[in-house]
Amino acid sequence: MHARLIKHLHDLRASYWFVPMYMVSVALILAIVMRWLDARHSMSWLADYMRLATDDASTILSTIATAILGVAGVTFSITMVAVSFASSNYGPRLINNFMRDKGSQYTLGTFIGTFVYSMTVMTGVHGSTTLESGREIAAFVPLLSICLALILAFASISVLIYFIHHITETINIENITASIGRSLELRITELFPQQSDSLPLTDAPDFDTAIRGKTLHEVKSLTIGYVQAIDLDNLNRIAEDRDLLVMIHYRPGDFTTTHDCLMSVWTSANAETDADELRECLVTGEERTEQQNVLFLVEQLSEVIARTLSPGINDPYTAISCMNWFRTALMQYLHQERQAKRENAATFPWHRTRVQLKPVDLDRLCKAMFDQTRQYVATDMNVTLHTMALLSECGWHAGPGSSREQLRDHLQRLYHCSCASRKDNGDTDLISQRFDEAQCIMDQRNDISHLRQETPWFGGSA
Repeated sequence: MHARLIKHLHDLRASYWFVPMYMVSVALILAIVMRWLDARHSMSWLADYMRLATDDASTILSTIATAILGVAGVTFSITMVAVSFASSNYGPRLINNFMRDKGSQYTLGTFIGTFVYSMTVMTGVHGSTTLESGREIAAFVPLLSICLALILAFASISVLIYFIHHITETINIENITASIGRSLELRITELFPQQSDSLPLTDAPDFDTAIRGKTLHEVKSLTIGYVQAIDLDNLNRIAEDRDLLVMIHYRPGDFTTTHDCLMSVWTSANAETDADELRECLVTGEERTEQQNVLFLVEQLSEVIARTLSPGINDPYTAISCMNWFRTALMQYLHQERQAKRENAATFPWHRTRVQLKPVDLDRLCKAMFDQTRQYVATDMNVTLHTMALLSECGWHAGPGSSREQLRDHLQRLYHCSCASRKDNGDTDLISQRFDEAQCIMDQRNDISHLRQETPWFGGSA
């Protein structure tokens, strides 16, 4: 059930109603409590400062409620227009980023909560009346509740000022890419789990050897949609308790149908496996999310690059900003990879785990970053030069080995694609020069200060 809990928590976070409805509920309870306090306790000390008749109290509360509701409607109408404009320019998948924004959710909750509080308190205001039985009911003006309503009104004005500033910051494309980039860097660390003694291992030297002689079972998908989360902890526990070997075929972000096999399970002879229990460890939904899916964040930045380099927008500097975050993610990956090799390569046999899931390696990461954007990057000289620079820097930091060669391969592909798109115009010489310099930097072993002196574009411009 852990995977479903992850999905539900993500759905609540991405919803635009949960936080406002929670604040509305708190406002309703607060109004009831304040009315009870006003009715049970004498507020004569407050009456010396606030001399209000029942009509005055009702007018104040109704004015607050009407004004706040009107401001909320106008504010969020303007917000929706701004968000629609930003998503149409930079990609519809960015709408979820705005939906998850806590500042907007708390602002809406403050406005609607103040409205509900004022309306609830207003129902308790009444003048002196005489019942048919002859009993006289004194006038009731909840002074303490009205004071709190005024405080909430002033707070709403402050939140409105904050929100006007916040929404302009939110739809700023630099802040959008920075938010995605920071999430990407955080998700990169999840690709290298720490060594765990509780992770179940097979007795065989590797997984392929362990499945020999076992009975194969296929766990089919019963739903159509994207895999959103996988409960690996629960899956490992089931595999250990029931002596199973499991190979998962679909990662978070992959689309499955009822014709697909989610995972292959090997059991001992005549042993049975509960497919429903295993199937519960994978949760599907109608959309991709960033949970356990680092490639989704890469594709979001790739979509921004593709749109900003289109003829209709033609904003190469936003594309360069996205590439900077790609560089940050690659550097983080290379650092985590080196650390994981030092800590786990000789001590922990990952190839012997009972649950096998193909990892997101550097090859898949680079393909999502550069293969999907190359045709757009190659059309702009500035973005091409910047991308060559970041590939050479990452290649130099990677050191000799397969990681450097993969980055070199993407550098060469970008160079050939860029030259083909220009057809001997004046930019080809500059791009060829940058490509030759980038190739040389990847092979050099000089320290970074020496490289900065030799190559002005390497490692900053200061």
